[in-house]
Amino acid sequence: MIQSRWLLVFAPWLAWGSVSETMRWEWESGYRNDRLHWHLSGDGDPTYSEHDRDLRFWENDLTLRVIYRDIALFARGSFAALGHGDMRQTWAHLSYTSDSPSHSWHSDAWGLDGWGYFGYAVNLTADRTYQVILIPIVGYGAETEHLEPSGSKTGTGTAVAPAESYSMTCQLPGKERMTWFGPLFGGLFIIRPGGSLRFEAGYAYHRLHLRFTSKRQTEVSLFGAGSALLSETTTQDKIKVKDGANLAHTGWARADYEISNAWRSGLEVQIKYFCSRILNASIKNETAHTSSSQKFKARWMSVSGAISISRTF
Repeated sequence: MIQSRWLLVFAPWLAWGSVSETMRWEWESGYRNDRLHWHLSGDGDPTYSEHDRDLRFWENDLTLRVIYRDIALFARGSFAALGHGDMRQTWAHLSYTSDSPSHSWHSDAWGLDGWGYFGYAVNLTADRTYQVILIPIVGYGAETEHLEPSGSKTGTGTAVAPAESYSMTCQLPGKERMTWFGPLFGGLFIIRPGGSLRFEAGYAYHRLHLRFTSKRQTEVSLFGAGSALLSETTTQDKIKVKDGANLAHTGWARADYEISNAWRSGLEVQIKYFCSRILNASIKNETAHTSSSQKFKARWMSVSGAISISRTF
């Protein structure tokens, strides 16, 4: 009796599934450009920010997709390699100067991300020569980026009394890591106008947790009249953020040409925008062995374009 009930539940799906695509592996390779901006602020604390404006990567993706009787399954992983770019580091509201010191750094970087989602394919143009297919999706995704600024930077300026000038030397020891992960919801359209062309456009909305770590080290020297050294302070801070309820949006569009029944080639463009809430960052002074908290906010935008080739199996 129980088996008969389950058969009645699944019989319509088994009989009337109208959208199917054979399992297909896709490989994409192309260019990716990232912009990353984060800053710290707090009452009575110095304001600090880092802005990577033009991180350039060579990105490679591998995707598995299949639609069986209207049930769609997608799994995608990508690796962004050979990342290079320039980062601007800026300080403000320092206690010993009214200046806003800033330094430019060269950064090496790499990124890794993975998505998995499934959905239900709805053929909006049944019994027509062309097809428009809507697939609402739900799934999970994770994105990570590692940056490695190298070297040290030194700047000088005018100090507040009783000092007359200062010298600040900055270092960024260790890697800077930013990871976003969480569920995603959205949908995509597949359009088959007939012939060998195929188009796809999609959107995903993410609810994310953020994990972020970074280190900074400063050596500040204050000088009085005649360049006499008044004080010298070295500080190394470890910055750590761990929080959720952040938002992200991803949109993509692609066009494919069917070379044969098994092979396709195409182009894809993708845009990602990640934004955190105002979060609490833990600042650990590893020199003085003290801890404090400041407000943290981050934004990350990625634009990529790639060529693709795929085959059914």
